[in-house]
Amino acid sequence: MIALHRLAAAVRGKNSAATPAHLISDQMNEPRPLPMGVAEFHEWSDRIIAGAMIKADTPSLKFALAEMIMHLKPTESHCCDAHFIHSLRKGAANQVAFAMMEEIRNERKSALAAEEEAKKLKAVSEK
Repeated sequence: MIALHRLAAAVRGKNSAATPAHLISDQMNEPRPLPMGVAEFHEWSDRIIAGAMIKADTPSLKFALAEMIMHLKPTESHCCDAHFIHSLRKGAANQVAFAMMEEIRNERKSALAAEEEAKKLKAVSEK
């Protein structure tokens, strides 16, 4: 049965809804050639973005993927999809974490400024 799913995926170029999860996981970890043309890049990046399941602007995700390719070693002409999927998801998590850090820092700055202002008002009212 697994061989049938592998054959169907190879012929159609994609898996069916009935493809077992472990087979998809195996496919994601197989080294595949990096895209060498524009059409190939779009097909490849669409597959990676679908696998990453990130709700974000597609052009920015494709930009991030292109940048990831640029940062691979010169000897890496093949790389597994899982590498790029995990990298996209980690990048998304980093963006959320950075936004939270900024929000917390700004809240803390506002609280400190309010405390300083309260101290100044108290000092002025005591005089």
